[in-house]
Amino acid sequence: MTSSPAAVTDRGGHLWPKDRIAIAADGTRVAYTVRGPAGAPPVLLCAGYLCPDNFWTDLAPALATDHRVVLLNYRGVGASSEARGGTLPPETGAYTMEWLAADVAAVADAEALSDATVIGHSMGVEVALALWRARPDLVGRLALLAGPYASPLLTFYGSRAAAAVFPLVSMTVPALPRSLTGPVMRALELPITMPVARAIRALGPHTPDAPMRPYRWHLSQVDPRTAIWTARGMHDFDPTPWLAEVDVPAHVAVGSADGWTPPEVGQDLVDLLPDARLQVVEGASHALPIEFPHLLLPEIRALIPRPRSTGGGWGLLAAQ
Repeated sequence: MTSSPAAVTDRGGHLWPKDRIAIAADGTRVAYTVRGPAGAPPVLLCAGYLCPDNFWTDLAPALATDHRVVLLNYRGVGASSEARGGTLPPETGAYTMEWLAADVAAVADAEALSDATVIGHSMGVEVALALWRARPDLVGRLALLAGPYASPLLTFYGSRAAAAVFPLVSMTVPALPRSLTGPVMRALELPITMPVARAIRALGPHTPDAPMRPYRWHLSQVDPRTAIWTARGMHDFDPTPWLAEVDVPAHVAVGSADGWTPPEVGQDLVDLLPDARLQVVEGASHALPIEFPHLLLPEIRALIPRPRSTGGGWGLLAAQ
């Protein structure tokens, strides 16, 4: 189902304007765009935590030369509405990984897509797995990049300390006045955030600054309650009991220097999936897709059935 995007508040941060809207099952207005030739094999990009589309700056154009690439904003992110179509976030239960997967499914249905290559980065790994669980018809193969498969708070920097602190944070932040939380979110836009992120190993020395600028701006516009409730959705998600049922091939890629999703998390995921292979990228951090896209692309393409050209030529990121 599609409708005009005019009424949707845009938090910015886009590399590609979101010119289409799909309506999720609960009424959430999901903004997205499509790049690449009509009729080409579909690729669904599942972004990370509160990410607009900055981590797809290299992978999306490369894949869109001969694939139908879908870039979307989850609820509460970018140009999408808050959950249920509102302007303010409702209760936490509307920001689970299952509901974010429903946003992806709404877009896929609006474009009549199926059997897609689903690429998830960071939190998008959880979303991609939730999508397979709810709508296996949409998922033909999985590329899972630098992300946890269950609560990241249990493996954050190889420690469970974050999981112990999070319940207090998740109760406190939504109760704080916007006059306090707003400036804190806007401080994320400051240039100092990049050296700080590198110092705490959230990003690495290979992370380019340019794609991170729109991300920092976007974070400054996100409602802090949306941020907390989405984090709670990540923390509550646990596919471990059913990962052995995943019946599509998967490529799992992790960075050797990723403090947020340590390499052993990727190995655990490969061990749990029936048909998966592991790629460890030396020196890569949590920003793997924008650090070493040239190393990821051959592995991702190896998953995807070779497309057939119609003879008319398929242009780079040609909008259809």
